[in-house]
Amino acid sequence: MLRLGIVGCGTATRLFHLKAIERIKEFAIAALVDKERERLEGALRSCRAWRGYEDYMDLLSDPEVDVVVINTPPRYHEEMTIHALRAGKHVLCEKPLATSLEGALNIKLVRDETSLVVLPVHNYSFTPCWEMARDLSHDGKIGEVERVHLRLENNLRLYRPKTRFRFEEEYGIIEDLLPHLLPLTHEVAGMVKEIKEVDGWRESYSVVDNMRLLFRTEMGVEVECYMSWTRPIPQFRVGIIGSEGVIKVELFRAPYNLILESEKNKKKICMRKGLSQYLDLLRMRHPSFMGQYLHLYKVIMGEEEPRIDLDDEIEMIKIMKKIEDISKEIKL
Repeated sequence: MLRLGIVGCGTATRLFHLKAIERIKEFAIAALVDKERERLEGALRSCRAWRGYEDYMDLLSDPEVDVVVINTPPRYHEEMTIHALRAGKHVLCEKPLATSLEGALNIKLVRDETSLVVLPVHNYSFTPCWEMARDLSHDGKIGEVERVHLRLENNLRLYRPKTRFRFEEEYGIIEDLLPHLLPLTHEVAGMVKEIKEVDGWRESYSVVDNMRLLFRTEMGVEVECYMSWTRPIPQFRVGIIGSEGVIKVELFRAPYNLILESEKNKKKICMRKGLSQYLDLLRMRHPSFMGQYLHLYKVIMGEEEPRIDLDDEIEMIKIMKKIEDISKEIKL
């Protein structure tokens, strides 16, 4: 069993991470960290953590912590990840791993020096319906992949984040939502090679809260991404369009279901039946977070290679920075 120290007791930790960890026998929560005592005590009551700290450095000196999970605003990720590695801890860090290309390269340098595991949290890559969609596309079930459509629509008023880091930058939506979309794109269409269109607008906030992006990948696949913070009902839809068919998934609300269409047939594949899957979603037990943690365990134990490694993360950060630069240039 590996012992976790979790830094940051905000919404993501409480709603998703803690609920996933409690169902995985390979991990125990050794400690929690949050600089706000009330938030820390609330998280401690909701899980079986052994102790709580208000200072992150106290966690790093705790010999009973094997892995540090960093769930803080992105501006802290680089420094905290490097400190954890220097302290001899493996790291799972919420996306993006760093806010700059230089920061990501610094992390990679220290990772190489220490030979410890560093994984960025891209949990939706571990959603059961997505894993099947990816495998079906790789197996040629829809022919050659020609286009990919992704719609990630969130409702920040419903989500109620504990911090306002998303609104500190004019184009914070890029840093917040695009890291969910790029790994999926890379898995079925290859790395983004060309940014063809960038459009954004404001609906409910003083910063850009909706964006539409158009890419072309190294495989010649056209990728359209739509991201929003303002939709009443959250959704995460992905369509993979091939020369001989289409695969459709909804990662938020139907993580075990997939639609496979061809000219002659339309088939719905259900990997898990019954009401329990919907009850899990109501309880915020999305299977992608369990998948992420099980992958972390297997990587640390040498049973799997990282599905998304630091080189992949560095390439994604490059793309995000290019889109941000374009957005500033055209003054969205």
